[in-house]
Amino acid sequence: MRRPPARDWIGAALLAAALLAGCAGGDTPGTRFYVLSALPEGTAAVDGARRDPPLALDIAPVRLPQYLARPQIVTRTAGNEIALEEYHQWGGNLAKNMMRVLARNLSRLLATPEITLFSRRPPAPADARLEIEVLEFERGPDRRVRLSAQWRLRAGDDGAPALARISERASAPLPPEAGMQATVSAMSDLLAELSVEVANAVVALERGG
Repeated sequence: MRRPPARDWIGAALLAAALLAGCAGGDTPGTRFYVLSALPEGTAAVDGARRDPPLALDIAPVRLPQYLARPQIVTRTAGNEIALEEYHQWGGNLAKNMMRVLARNLSRLLATPEITLFSRRPPAPADARLEIEVLEFERGPDRRVRLSAQWRLRAGDDGAPALARISERASAPLPPEAGMQATVSAMSDLLAELSVEVANAVVALERGG
């Protein structure tokens, strides 16, 4: 059998190399990573925040439903259906990211540096301890981002429950052309709104309200 000319082999090799290069780059999407953002420095404290001495607040680890405890950002495509965004992922552990952002937000809203993460137990009892269990935190099929959370404040040396609430918050619908960055920004805004609600509750608890 007659072998193909050498130039045919060379041409085939060049074509295969070009195809492999196209698969390795070009239109293949790269994974993007995101983190939630805190309220900016200079954010005004809520009315009545105690400054002398400053309030001491302990924040327990944020609890997430299992479907959110993963690297991929989750979106809801239908009432009972979710999608995992393989090319849009959290830049770390979402629960810990939320915990750190809450700490920074509440430090600014309560005008206090005395914010302690529960995993690093404070040397002295705090004025209040915050516990949060997230029930929902994703963009829905209507392109609204929703945050639903059950949270409670504990106070006193014995950590007795002082207040318990369920908060339901939603963003305005994001435009169809909005990307994942807009979704994460809306999630940060909702977490900031929850932080304001918690800060006001801490002040009311401090005042005995």
